[in-house]
Amino acid sequence: MDHQLVIAQNREALEVTLKFGERALREPAWTPGAASEAAAELANNEVGQNGPWGERPARTAYAAANLMMTAVLDDLGTLRQLLGNPMPVIGPTVVARSAVEIASTVWWLMEPGIGVRRRVCRELVLSLGSARRAKQVAQDMEASQAVADALQQESRVLQRIADLNVGQPASGNRIVIEGEQAESATAGTAKMLKAALRANASAESVYRVYSAVTHGEVYGLMNFMAPGVSSNGEAMLHWHLDPDVLDSTIQVGVVAFREAYRRIHQVMGWGKLGRDLWEIKLGKIFNGA
Repeated sequence: MDHQLVIAQNREALEVTLKFGERALREPAWTPGAASEAAAELANNEVGQNGPWGERPARTAYAAANLMMTAVLDDLGTLRQLLGNPMPVIGPTVVARSAVEIASTVWWLMEPGIGVRRRVCRELVLSLGSARRAKQVAQDMEASQAVADALQQESRVLQRIADLNVGQPASGNRIVIEGEQAESATAGTAKMLKAALRANASAESVYRVYSAVTHGEVYGLMNFMAPGVSSNGEAMLHWHLDPDVLDSTIQVGVVAFREAYRRIHQVMGWGKLGRDLWEIKLGKIFNGA
């Protein structure tokens, strides 16, 4: 595979994806289609301790998805910047892993057909988990102000849970609210990528390679060592980014954005024209049309 061709194709794919994503998701409050799932969720009949839910709980879930998709687009923009000269060897893989993990969380949160109560519970699971992880890190670092801030955040989420009259979670990091529990990063990524990858490819094994690189594990880093010959003719290994690895890295990041966006699009009931044109452009880039 030609290295320069890989760079050119993937830079173009990132550019069209960034333009599409910024245009499709730029509104701070997403406006659902009239007959969409999201419209029905905003008009829900749920009742909390202080009266009807109204739109806010569902809109909070959509806002969380919007925030995370903004981060995915930022990662894709970083990947585009890394396709320069000289190019870092493991940088694209580390950034792509971030994009894939964030997108898989959006993919879970915005699952079509689950209804407003389950979606709101999933957002609460994510928010409470985030607060408790922040508290744990702050405690490990013995950062007293950060611990206090995290405790306040946790308290606010628990109050929201009580106000909405949904099931109270137990203490600890295993958070379950009315049966909703976030997947592990590995399991969530595997499920999201399963439909997008070839039948003989393991999404979970793909993710583990990306995760291994990020955590500095030897078997992950060895993917970037290639055989060569030293100046005195001796066989040696050298630090190298194979074009196939670069190609798959960028495409996995783009696919992660696509899979998460498809779910958002379905729940929101938006028109298909913009999405279809973007996917056609991607097909032409990678198929050489």
